Amino acid sequence: MLTIATPELLVLGGAVPPGDAHAVSVQLPTWADTVGWSVREPRVVNALLTGYPRFMIPRTVTSLSKRIAKKCLEGGGFKSQSVDKFFVLLVSTYRHAALCQRSLRQKMEPGVEPSDIAVMEISWDGTVTRVDGQPEAETASPGLGKEPIFAITHPTELQLSARYFWQHTGFGISSRRSDFWLEQGPFGPEEEEVEVPVGPYDANEVNTARAAMRSRIAAGNSAPEENVFLYSGGMAAITETAMAIQTLRDPEQNSSCCAAVFGFLYVDTFKVLTNILGYETTLYKYSDADVDQLEDRLRAGDRLDVVFTEFPGNPLLQCPDLGRLYKLSIKYKFLLVVDDTVGCYANVSLIASCDIICTSLTKMFSGGCNVMGGSAVVSPHSPFADDMRAAMQAGYQPGQWFPADVLVMEKNSRDFVERTRRASANAAAVAYMLRNDPLVEEVYYPKGSPTQHIYDSYKLPEGGYGFLMSFRFRSSERAAAFYDALETAKGPSLGTNFTLSCAYTILAHPHEMEWAASYGVVKELIRISIGLEGEDWLKARVQAALDAASRVD
Repeated sequence: MLTIATPELLVLGGAVPPGDAHAVSVQLPTWADTVGWSVREPRVVNALLTGYPRFMIPRTVTSLSKRIAKKCLEGGGFKSQSVDKFFVLLVSTYRHAALCQRSLRQKMEPGVEPSDIAVMEISWDGTVTRVDGQPEAETASPGLGKEPIFAITHPTELQLSARYFWQHTGFGISSRRSDFWLEQGPFGPEEEEVEVPVGPYDANEVNTARAAMRSRIAAGNSAPEENVFLYSGGMAAITETAMAIQTLRDPEQNSSCCAAVFGFLYVDTFKVLTNILGYETTLYKYSDADVDQLEDRLRAGDRLDVVFTEFPGNPLLQCPDLGRLYKLSIKYKFLLVVDDTVGCYANVSLIASCDIICTSLTKMFSGGCNVMGGSAVVSPHSPFADDMRAAMQAGYQPGQWFPADVLVMEKNSRDFVERTRRASANAAAVAYMLRNDPLVEEVYYPKGSPTQHIYDSYKLPEGGYGFLMSFRFRSSERAAAFYDALETAKGPSLGTNFTLSCAYTILAHPHEMEWAASYGVVKELIRISIGLEGEDWLKARVQAALDAASRVD
């Protein structure tokens, strides 16, 4: 299934796409439903069958976590003796578990013992072992997909911090890995018989799929395949990149790494840098004046290790002046990392104007909205290329991306370029339509934006202007009327084969609206990720929603 024929039939809390056990979006059909989710209204929360996996831990993972927590408690050594007050967070590698343990211990409250925040290695045979350092590699693997899971134990007081780690880093295990463990592993049903998938996974098939994607991404970015690193999610790619950059620092330097976040970036990028990895992070907007400010700071002697930015940005679709930023990075010896998830190599070529490109493969590279993945590409043009590739390789563990997810992503992404350009053409038509409607105060889309000249300097001759747009009305009432009447799938995520809309600011920044508004991300903002439906289908639904908004005084 590529598109959803009758999205108006989707109900609150239902999986998007419908019927998919591994869907990465959830239907929020009305403005009030989105507000209800933002304040955790029971009516909305209780209706949700799923959600974006980093924002809402999948139910299958919660089920496996409870069983593993019980097993850990049985081994003793923890202050808590109640399974209701003892939790675990599940990740795929010891390296990720150690980072989580360190992060949680820094947030300990009075009464919490360091020993309560432990790393436990969960083997396929059900053995649970407390790990105090990097475990030795096993001489014989139990099979692909059966590698150990690592659990970070923590009491109730740190449950929120653990959830933030899950959300910001993207290091949590996937729903497919959890299902595999529940169906075939030692923590599955003990009484009833269940039909299980074939496993372990065929190594040749998985390695071939992984190699095909590396080749695909390398060719699209004009980079060698050895410069491409695949991860379990887009935020995992960004977090791993930031961790690798930290290792390039002179060990004698005691100060924290310094980062600049240029533009209104995806919310978790800033938070993982600052709250998890300990970067000293400064936020800048997109304008030339902000680049001037950054340059003045560098000229005055301030040290900077890395600048993170997006091209174009989400949700306002502005384009930073990569050429100028890259020249500054070379002159002042810092790295420039670009998230091209919205732009993507089907439309733009950025590799010669940055050091690293990070991409959420979950989005249009997959398009199916049913699998998570991410990539980082080290630019062969970067003066840091050799050091950065070595640093990324040193921490790289291909097994963190579950085999079933690899296989689904590879299949989904075979026609990535074709799908992206088709969705981009649709989006350009819808953006033109919205710009010519007097009800719409402003449309944010690369074509026709104040920074289109920057986008055009990187646009491929056959590329488009992307599948994502945002726009605003003059009042929340009109925005709500439009949103409620718009007959598309509605929920988190973007870059789906079907059109997916959301009340962006309420969904992404419900508790920091004043701060978001200072960057132009206002409450009335609606974001639409345009899909592969016919242009007439899209225009008819957008027009019907505009008509509904026009009836609001």
